Amino acid sequence: MTNPNKRKGDQAERAVQAALHKLGFPWCEKTRAGYARDAGDLHLVPGPAAIAQVKNVRTPRWAEWLEGLDAQIDEAKADVGFLVWKRVGIGDTRANEWLAVMTLEQMAMLLRRAGYGHPVDEEEVA
Repeated sequence: MTNPNKRKGDQAERAVQAALHKLGFPWCEKTRAGYARDAGDLHLVPGPAAIAQVKNVRTPRWAEWLEGLDAQIDEAKADVGFLVWKRVGIGDTRANEWLAVMTLEQMAMLLRRAGYGHPVDEEEVA
């Protein structure tokens, strides 16, 4: 029998993948579990330029998760990554309402690349 926590996590990943497909990321795919090198749960685009790590627990552990996310971004050689946390009381069919969390620096980079703000030397910011 499958580990209940793994089943719960896999279900949340599938829900986020389905939501991202509807939100304009048709290439979003789940990564294979069990690798020693963790490159995130979902890769949003071919590349992977963007990754997501999905969390389905009652109490968030932001500091721990963000530290792990940095390692996953590096491992995936991604430009950006974010956490997706399943909000209590918001089911899988409403995964688009779960929280997406990333560092302010990464969010600002995305906004600049989308044409907002002013250009900065990203090497100096990092």
